[in-house]
Amino acid sequence: MNGLAIAIIAVAFYIAWNIGSNDSANAMGTAVGSGILSFRQATLTIAIFVLLGAYLRGYKVMKTVGEGIVPHGYLTMEMALIALLSAGVWVTIATIKGLPVSTTQSIVGGVIGVGLATHAPVNWFTLLKIAAAWVISPVLSGILAMVLYKFYSLVISRIKTVSTIEALYKALAILGGSYMAFNFGTNEVANASGPIVGAGFLEPKTAGVLVALSLAVGSLTFSYAVMHTVGRKITALGPISAFSAQFGSAIAVSLANVFGLPVSSSQSIVGGVVGVGLLVGQGVDRRVVLDILFGWVATPLTAVGISYVLLKVFAFAGMI
Repeated sequence: MNGLAIAIIAVAFYIAWNIGSNDSANAMGTAVGSGILSFRQATLTIAIFVLLGAYLRGYKVMKTVGEGIVPHGYLTMEMALIALLSAGVWVTIATIKGLPVSTTQSIVGGVIGVGLATHAPVNWFTLLKIAAAWVISPVLSGILAMVLYKFYSLVISRIKTVSTIEALYKALAILGGSYMAFNFGTNEVANASGPIVGAGFLEPKTAGVLVALSLAVGSLTFSYAVMHTVGRKITALGPISAFSAQFGSAIAVSLANVFGLPVSSSQSIVGGVVGVGLLVGQGVDRRVVLDILFGWVATPLTAVGISYVLLKVFAFAGMI
């Protein structure tokens, strides 16, 4: 195995660790924040279902990220390496600050940056569809979360036994988190492995499993700060509001998976949390939401800039 191959694997594991560190909150932040699951229980559930999602359904989004933005044949292994590295640097910075930024946007921005730097053709129509999905998904998540909250509140009100209600709360949290983690595997893992698959380095299922394993390590080791932001800082969450936010965002991501669009689970879960927060009148911390929105706008632009500059530096040094 040559040095470039080792570097590709190392950077892919790095970006996947970043995804696990930052985006695990999208699957389980609400459950941990509401006290339904412990941090360890949440991360174990994430690991299992992310692997299943990546192996079974990750290929559609991998194809979009790896070949849909920069056409097949233009994305080299060196370009894939720089795109992933650029995205990873920004997500690490955001994770240290506890901001749930979009790894999807980071990687898409990284691919755009290397495409522009090498004058490769960029499919702007595909990018327009992706950008539209980024706007629609959090809004749709918020609406779905509101509808689900109304429905499950009605169901819970008809149950009279406290022990039954508590058991149902935990079951819903596990179900919602598992569903979101599965979608996490089909969409977020594909973001990290897409450039590698597009460059022809690994097959989709092999890349998906390897990246998912590294993601699970990131979830276990470095995800607590962002889970705290999603689960507690935006608004106070109860069991039903937590489940509604989770499940609403998971449905929105599932719809994007059908079309192979790399949407942001970060945006979806925040949309769901804000939706139920507004509905139940618990209040939404606008300052936190504005910080998150700033991160969403800055993320793709920053990733484009970092990858563009890095590729030019590598080219000037004669390394590509």
